[in-house]
Amino acid sequence: DIHVGWKKLQDDSPPLVYTPRYGGHWIPMRAAAVERVFSDAGAFINGGAWVPPNPSGLIPQIPIQSDGDIHRAYRALIMPFLIGKRLRLAIDGARTLAISLIEGFIDQGRCDFAVDFAQHLPIQVFLDLVDLPADDRPYLASLAEVVRTPDETRRMEAFGKMMAYMQSHIADRRANPREGDIISSIVNGTVLGRPMTDEEVLGECTQVLVGGLDTVASMMGFIAAHLATNTALRHRLAAEPKLIEQKIDEIIRRFGVAGPARQVARDVTVEGVFMKAGDPVFIASALHGLDEERWPNPLEIDLDRASSAPDYQTFGSGPHRCPGAALARSEIILFLEEWLKRIPDFSLVPGEPMVAASGSVTGMLSLKLQWDRA
Repeated sequence: DIHVGWKKLQDDSPPLVYTPRYGGHWIPMRAAAVERVFSDAGAFINGGAWVPPNPSGLIPQIPIQSDGDIHRAYRALIMPFLIGKRLRLAIDGARTLAISLIEGFIDQGRCDFAVDFAQHLPIQVFLDLVDLPADDRPYLASLAEVVRTPDETRRMEAFGKMMAYMQSHIADRRANPREGDIISSIVNGTVLGRPMTDEEVLGECTQVLVGGLDTVASMMGFIAAHLATNTALRHRLAAEPKLIEQKIDEIIRRFGVAGPARQVARDVTVEGVFMKAGDPVFIASALHGLDEERWPNPLEIDLDRASSAPDYQTFGSGPHRCPGAALARSEIILFLEEWLKRIPDFSLVPGEPMVAASGSVTGMLSLKLQWDRA
């Protein structure tokens, strides 16, 4: 259990640690230090060193690896598609798919949740937002599975295929722009009074594709694994489905998966520790939600806990807060609503533990679940 592993490391560490791994970088270990790094965009920038270092030749991830006015301009091209009516329409499509997937394997009495269910929903949402055919979902699902692997060679091959996939559709939208889809908005958008460069367009379109694939799917996996072994919590959510939306922030708080990076922009002191300009920083967002200095009994999902919405940092905070946070939140709500309605009792398959991987995203690679067939 990676989250329990992070918690043990947190308990054994000071608020800020330094490791020589990947050439050396800092890790804020406590909630206060995580908040400081996330919120102080002047002292900690996104456009510098990354952890782990990006392979040579990889184009910048936009808008993640940018700062200031240009970062705001990049975000402005995609934010209208991640809120409001467009978000609701995408979620409606994902809900229809969720029901179809569950009904497709429910009679088997088991599934690999990560492969058979979770990875498909974010892809369907992406296809709806960019107005691409649903028939592309199996191909993108195969790439999404590789993106979560710790094998860097295979992972980079998958990224290359994703970029090639996006390039073909970028060319089409240049020739045939459409109304109301993200690709057309990026391809034909301007930033700071100028058109986007070809590299910027490809970087942002690819990031839109990659952004939700592993983070949302993996968070769903960790939630499902937790519910499989916490019967009282699972039964309460199934019996009182209104609690799912009301308490979704407490559930998300427990399972941070993103591990974004920053670079120290100027000499700064955090938690009494001097950090030098140029130093890389790795932020394990899970550590914020696991800190008992902020959350009593942090490993427990407490549905009676006071609202965590203003404080939890699973999606980050400050100007770089995840632009897809509302979308991810809605996807997780619909997963819980539709799954618990149909499979309220399920467990882990004995002898087949979940398989997860750490990195810039804490990924769920495999989660075998079982239940009694009707």
